[in-house]
Amino acid sequence: MATEYPHAKHNMTALAPSTNVQKQRKANPKIDERQKVYWDLQGRYQEEYDSRLDALPQYGEGATKASEIFRAATKLYYDFWNNGMVNNTSGAVNFLLYAGVFTSEQDQDFAVIHPYTIGLKIYLNEIELRCTMERMLDRTIAFLLANHELDALPNDMDYLEFSQQSEMNNLDRCTMRNIHFLKMKENAAAAAASVALVTATSADEAEASLMRTHSSKAQDCTMKKKKKGKKKRVPSAKNLANIMTGINRITISKK
Repeated sequence: MATEYPHAKHNMTALAPSTNVQKQRKANPKIDERQKVYWDLQGRYQEEYDSRLDALPQYGEGATKASEIFRAATKLYYDFWNNGMVNNTSGAVNFLLYAGVFTSEQDQDFAVIHPYTIGLKIYLNEIELRCTMERMLDRTIAFLLANHELDALPNDMDYLEFSQQSEMNNLDRCTMRNIHFLKMKENAAAAAASVALVTATSADEAEASLMRTHSSKAQDCTMKKKKKGKKKRVPSAKNLANIMTGINRITISKK
């Protein structure tokens, strides 16, 4: 069976950056395996998230200041979960900084996310980034709820205007992630083979030990049988004669 890479040509589609693909929901179909995240419909502000996501247009900017801020945050979030951060989403993270969701460039969440948006870092399943992305969306929605006037202000900006040049293009990022995925599969296969070898060796050793134990018991049993089956000593003719003489003496003395 051919290796299925995270970024294979058959499952990659080129879309305009202005397309709001984040409106799609791709929750884990196995409900019992879903996590407490927005992607699996179980985020902290899930109802607010769903309502604002439904209100976004299919293409282009949000109608209000609040919707454009939300659009930027959800574009980041979608690229993380669906694409593994292979696209240039620097405009989104920079716009959140401009809008005030992030307090400064030294903001811990901004500092974690930003390098991945321009390809300075490649996402290879780091838990830190996953937690930061969830917190980023929590912060964005909390920010909008605390500044409800933004929902009434018409929007005249596009977060894409805040994009900066990428340090690594998306195709190269895909290649890097595919290479990492392949190495992980090879390491997992090697580890499984090692475990199987150790298990087999242990089984062989256990079987050998059991055979030694049975062999030892068999030898012990044979020795015991030999002792039990030992013949009684037969008196010699001389000893028999002496015994008979003794008996005769006893008989005569009694008379």
